Amino acid sequence: MFDHDIVAFIQSGVSITLAACAPGRVPSMSRGYACKPVDGDTIGIILPQTQAAEALDNIRLTGRVAVAFSQPTTNRTTQIKGTDARIVAFDPDDEHLVRKHIEEFVPEAVALGTPEEMVRALLSYQREDLVMVLFTPTSGFDQTPGPKAGHPLPATP
Repeated sequence: MFDHDIVAFIQSGVSITLAACAPGRVPSMSRGYACKPVDGDTIGIILPQTQAAEALDNIRLTGRVAVAFSQPTTNRTTQIKGTDARIVAFDPDDEHLVRKHIEEFVPEAVALGTPEEMVRALLSYQREDLVMVLFTPTSGFDQTPGPKAGHPLPATP
């Protein structure tokens, strides 16, 4: 659905924040630990289920998600939304994606003055606590601060 630049960006060392909301409720959010394009139409976001409990409950109720991908050192931000989100078991074969994401994100946060030990502690996880949220993107937006904020993302031709 999105061009190759966007696909590469959302898989790089960016901050990943998944938000979900149930009808009549305040939105809930969770930090994502990696992004995995599953096929041409589906994206997977790996989350720690204990930290994401409320967001996961909201996904079960509505299937709606909005995921922000933001590069801390540049503020480049992309938002992708979906309406068919579902929760699936974490595949241990995908743990390399989590490790890659952490290794690429740490320098981003350290460059802004956050101690490396703090970043690694924030992103520590237990493999058995991870789940994946799968969804089909229905829309995407450039949310980088500036004149293009809110513009739709370029689609694959």
